[in-house]
Amino acid sequence: FKWRLVPALWVPTQYAICWYAAYVWSTSEHLKTYEYVGIVVSVGILSGAIGINVAHELVHKTSSWERFLGRVLLAGVWYGHWANEHLYGHHRLVSTPYDPATSKLGESFYRFWYRSVTGTWASARAMEARRLRNTNGIIKRVISDAVFQSVIYSLAVAYGYYLSLGWYGMLFFFLQAPVAFSMLEAVNYIEHYGLYRKRRVDAPEASVLDQAHKEGNYAVIDRAYETVSPFHSWNAQHTVTNYLLLKLQRHSDHHANAARRYQVLRTFLASPQLPTGYSGCILMALCPPVWFFVMNDRVKHCHERIARVEKSGVNVFSEDFDAEARRLGSVEAALDALLAEKEERQERKIPKKNATEVCRSQSPDNRTSPTTLAPHAMSRRREKHVQNGKKGLEAREEDGRGRGRGRKPALHE
Repeated sequence: FKWRLVPALWVPTQYAICWYAAYVWSTSEHLKTYEYVGIVVSVGILSGAIGINVAHELVHKTSSWERFLGRVLLAGVWYGHWANEHLYGHHRLVSTPYDPATSKLGESFYRFWYRSVTGTWASARAMEARRLRNTNGIIKRVISDAVFQSVIYSLAVAYGYYLSLGWYGMLFFFLQAPVAFSMLEAVNYIEHYGLYRKRRVDAPEASVLDQAHKEGNYAVIDRAYETVSPFHSWNAQHTVTNYLLLKLQRHSDHHANAARRYQVLRTFLASPQLPTGYSGCILMALCPPVWFFVMNDRVKHCHERIARVEKSGVNVFSEDFDAEARRLGSVEAALDALLAEKEERQERKIPKKNATEVCRSQSPDNRTSPTTLAPHAMSRRREKHVQNGKKGLEAREEDGRGRGRGRKPALHE
């Protein structure tokens, strides 16, 4: 229960901090311009880095009260529609060209920001339109629309700021919200940068997938690509930011087990690893040349590792392999050791199993020849002939004795 309590307690804490900051911002008359800007940016970063992250943890849970608290937090940053899109859109479309929250290789954060913000809204609207397509009545349809509900919640929060702090209080709410969801988009940008799922051989044509995306039928697109694996998310094992962000940096395990609580998320050494925690990567993402210089080679190396692992057939996400990789210091060293051991075992078995096959392949008429038999095969054949000869001699001797014993005995005997 204590692990559920931590995110839940953040909801009133978040609103208390934001309201107090809005109070200072709207009532102080002697603040300088950079101080006004600094308060808005600081609260926005707090709402985005901590508030939306806690909301993300809550909306993924199955209990209704946790999901409700998550939507309450998102209402405070004017991004409530993101909840449904993230749950039923992003987690199905991740690492595909149809996911607005997956950044492409060579795409700057600023281009991604516009594509993700607009794409997330359009995706949420498309999914709700599909979900409510059989609902009768305009009023019932509007009331049941989750996107419409999120807008109402945010307007209610804004009106609360207006009632308590006036126009300046409401203005503060609308100014900090873009900073907050921009922090979310920065995290989205670094979580799946340059990673992609392979399209299946039997996948529908591109026109079919495009139409399914337009209609919000994301299950069709999900089935057209390979299953999401820990290879499709960037991770970071840095302690401070992991505890600060409720272990969101263990992102591969989150996508593999979306309902798993933050305190038990696992980390795999074989999954793609960021050079720093999220905080350092966000700073690099704000300067695209630096980001590309650091990350593009990592993306290339990651895809090379994926190809090698797929070819080897080794499960690099098992607990045994992960422990061995950490003991040896790298995934490559553990993979080399495992493959070398596997080849050695195979070499030991080949001479015993395939000696006669080798002999047959050397014979012109594909029949076994005594002169081409391997030494151990020839020795076995000699022993067999000797044993057969001994058995034949014993049989003949036994037969002769049997004939002598077979005569009828005399009466006096």
